Amino acid sequence: MYIAFTMEDENKVAAKSPGDLPDSPYRISAAKMTFMSICRFLAFPLIDIFFKVLNRSSAIGVENLPKEGGALIACNHISWVDTLIVPVFSAKRMSIEPFLAPGKEELFRIPIVRTIISVWGSFPVRRGKRDFDSMRRISYYTANYRVMIFPEGTRSKTGELLKGRAGVGWIIYHARPVVIPTLVINTERYFRLGGPRPWFFVPYKVVFGKPLDLSRFYALDDSKETSQAIADEIMSAIAALKEEHKGEYI
Repeated sequence: MYIAFTMEDENKVAAKSPGDLPDSPYRISAAKMTFMSICRFLAFPLIDIFFKVLNRSSAIGVENLPKEGGALIACNHISWVDTLIVPVFSAKRMSIEPFLAPGKEELFRIPIVRTIISVWGSFPVRRGKRDFDSMRRISYYTANYRVMIFPEGTRSKTGELLKGRAGVGWIIYHARPVVIPTLVINTERYFRLGGPRPWFFVPYKVVFGKPLDLSRFYALDDSKETSQAIADEIMSAIAALKEEHKGEYI
């Protein structure tokens, strides 16, 4: 699940602000949150078997996740497995608080897929189009809930980090959420191009870094340059995690 915008969109995004929008269009009702949490509670045991038992997956730095309030979990993206393993270690299991993530609009056109990913906490965004409403929605969500986002905007096919998108920086500039740089390790082994696709015994790892201090950017003008600088800072933090934990790769 990810969000991506064209360069034209990123040039214009700083001119839009959710500050004067009411919360109600984006607030998730208690009934819906309860339903989503029940579905997660039922699904997690099966997902745990795959990740924690069959693949010996683990997480580092879980204590860096805030216990209360919203947070933006900004993660690198190298496999679709990332969309499952990150919430396995970061979603609040004994709470109705939702764990959310943007997903490409095309997936929501498939009825069964739409139902599954919606319950899991995904919501649609339009790629390559002016989707300012989705950006405002994400901005509201990050201020109130835990949200997973891939700053690169797409999956890296080589495993190398890509450039962060300015749209993500804009969201952070306006929402001012707790930002947790996050690194997934070895998930590219699941869909390794030209190689085998092992289902089991792959030690996937998730590393949650310490919350970033981005306050110096908030004193700058609301511009595309500021948004890009924030995105670059996030990717630098993820790169630092990758270097620190390079011994965890197989």
